[in-house]
Amino acid sequence: MQVLVVEQHDQASVGVVGETLGDLGVGIRTMWGSRGDVLPRGHRDYDGIIVLGGSMTALDDEARPYFPALTGLIREFAEAGKPVLGVCLGSQLVARAFGAELQIGGELELGFHTISPTPAAADDPVFRDLDGPLPLFQWHTDHYALPPGAELLATGERYRNQAFRIGRNVYATQFHFEVTEAMVRSWIDLSPELEEQAPGCRAWLPTQFAEHGEASKVFCRAVTRRWTALR
Repeated sequence: MQVLVVEQHDQASVGVVGETLGDLGVGIRTMWGSRGDVLPRGHRDYDGIIVLGGSMTALDDEARPYFPALTGLIREFAEAGKPVLGVCLGSQLVARAFGAELQIGGELELGFHTISPTPAAADDPVFRDLDGPLPLFQWHTDHYALPPGAELLATGERYRNQAFRIGRNVYATQFHFEVTEAMVRSWIDLSPELEEQAPGCRAWLPTQFAEHGEASKVFCRAVTRRWTALR
């Protein structure tokens, strides 16, 4: 299996998802948006696509002029029956690809927040491991309405639409279940404004990771394994 991973910045953020793919022997080809890499013209050379997060909005075609082509590519993978996974900004781009309204510039949601499964998650081939409320990592202000025809799989208290599926092979999560503590520390280092937005976060985020990080990894590994089996 060969998966296309779309990174929005020049720092790897595939995290636990990437580790799990490696353990499964899945090949990864990374498209780096910040480096001007060109998207493939179609899905033919890949068995799935993962679209990761970033600090820009899902409507910022000026900062990332490949976004219109990317949303088209997402639809091509979906129509070919190949697995699609969008995370955070990636989930918003999946929502955009399928005609959903995007909500730009909301309240900052940072740190581990409780995610709860909907009844649909119990029988879902990928999300059935979410069998109860689970704290998962968040870092976003933007969000999305549920795309037409999507099945809501998980909800949150502050932002409702935390995970959804379209058809049998398209999945999107607002939360960052792929993160490691080291990844988040590096993101904080690149975000000097964060201390003003979330005072003391450098102190309380490690405590949250100590409490919730391992359960998040276990869940991420399970979801990734089930996602690869969709092909």
